[in-house]
Amino acid sequence: MSETGTISLTDYKAKLIGVLASAAGRREVGIEGPPGLTLSELISRLLVQVNKSQFADLLVDSATNNPLPNVIILLNDQDCNLFEGLRTKLESGTVITIIPVAHGG
Repeated sequence: MSETGTISLTDYKAKLIGVLASAAGRREVGIEGPPGLTLSELISRLLVQVNKSQFADLLVDSATNNPLPNVIILLNDQDCNLFEGLRTKLESGTVITIIPVAHGG
């Protein structure tokens, strides 16, 4: 008897604030991925899913190829830097909020 391996997918939700929402054309993006996806991997999937150069330019710093100089990333309303930054492994149902550093108040 052989076993068939299946990969379960988890739903993550990215909330985009301000100019990021405008550039993406929507305020929320649903992203599927395996359980334990890192924040960095989620950002990569988000860029592919939105697929707009203006969005990528606003989100990722071109000099460092890192989003953190340009945005504040919250995981369930807490700064990702309180965890492991971009290496943080995400749990199912985690809400990721991405706020541009230059934002209105």
